[in-house]
Amino acid sequence: MRKLHKIILLLLLITLLAAACSLNNSEEAQRIEVPVTSVIDGDTIRVLINGKEERVRFLLIDTPEMNHSTPEEPQPFAVEATEYVEKLLEGGTVELEFDISERDRYGRLLAYLYVEDKNIQEELLRNGLARVAYIYEPNTKYVDHFQSIQKEAQKQEIGIWSIENYASENGFYLE
Repeated sequence: MRKLHKIILLLLLITLLAAACSLNNSEEAQRIEVPVTSVIDGDTIRVLINGKEERVRFLLIDTPEMNHSTPEEPQPFAVEATEYVEKLLEGGTVELEFDISERDRYGRLLAYLYVEDKNIQEELLRNGLARVAYIYEPNTKYVDHFQSIQKEAQKQEIGIWSIENYASENGFYLE
């Protein structure tokens, strides 16, 4: 009888482990592939979703602004960030991965972006063309990972990190 109990317990444990593995797989990020209609700047694009054009804001990063001051001049590295995103998106499609909140207060979709399994946010951070920013719960899935990539770019003093005190927690400012 004891042996039967052990076997039942073992089978129950195996079943629970299999269910847990299956639950983890079902929680994997779901992405949707959409056509890109235009690149607005280094952290915002336009795409077509269900026949409607939507603006998409890249989650957890900020790039320098293309039209920042009067007269409208790009901030340092804004052109490079925008051109980099345009180059990554030359194929005309992008995969979007949503976090918890789907839109920001301006009505833009919020997403992580991928091209050929490359995360665009990671690439911008790695190349010193973006900073980790706009960290708002509950959309924080990759914040720790992004911050580690940013730290490496800061150490190497590349891109936005090559200008002393330019990139800060509050944005991009030249002294």
